[in-house]
Amino acid sequence: MCYRPPQAEVEAAEAAGPKTKECPACGATQPLTAKVCAECGAKFPPMKLGKTAAPNGSAPAAPKPPAAPKPPSAPGGSNA
Repeated sequence: MCYRPPQAEVEAAEAAGPKTKECPACGATQPLTAKVCAECGAKFPPMKLGKTAAPNGSAPAAPKPPAAPKPPSAPGGSNA
């Protein structure tokens, strides 16, 4: 008898993403954690997980710093 995992486990594994990657130089399948291809020795580019590049290919802009707090107004409501 063959073990078949529940559909939820199959879907979770598919959602987690691939466990292998393809070498850009020779096309060999390598583990996702490989830094160098075991077949041809080509170096893989560094992985950037969870970060997306800007549409033009440059790095995303840094967030703007918060504005300075406003000074309190004078008592009585008149500034003149």
